[in-house]
Amino acid sequence: MPLDALLEEIRRKGEEEIKKIEIETKKEVEKIISDARAEAELILKKAREEAEKEGEALRRQEISSLNLELKRIILSKQKEITDEVFKKLRQKIAEMDEKTREKILESLIKRNAKDGMLIYVRKEDEAIVKNIIKKARINLKIAGNISALGGILLEEQNGEVRINLTFDEMLLQLYEKKLSEVSKVLFG
Repeated sequence: MPLDALLEEIRRKGEEEIKKIEIETKKEVEKIISDARAEAELILKKAREEAEKEGEALRRQEISSLNLELKRIILSKQKEITDEVFKKLRQKIAEMDEKTREKILESLIKRNAKDGMLIYVRKEDEAIVKNIIKKARINLKIAGNISALGGILLEEQNGEVRINLTFDEMLLQLYEKKLSEVSKVLFG
């Protein structure tokens, strides 16, 4: 029996050793699993953060792109509106009554014309201009007709000086000079 006792003792120690190994292995496995979970959570957290950063960057880029497109559309509409204002102003000038047209032409001639100059006018305004020249006693020669909304073109006989006082030219200069002011009034 001492052999049986010895075998029993060996078996019992073996089982204890197996239990110790199982416990240590279980602890080791739990530690490995815990470390793996922690690492997986860290990787997942980093991936989420990167995805959020990329998403935020894309969102900002999309917003910036939309803002630029909106500004382009607004500027285009503002240009359409200012062009329409300019067009209506041209129409008002074209439809100007004869008395107002005569006063403007008289003022342009008296302020800018010098004896001996050549004057170009619209065919429709030729009679008015002849009358103004006669009344003002200025020596001007009607040298031809112009295609314009109205106004005059003055030129020295030698052709060195030419003064464009057509309504078209004055309106264009006014438009370019006052465009920003008109835009502020119209669009704030």
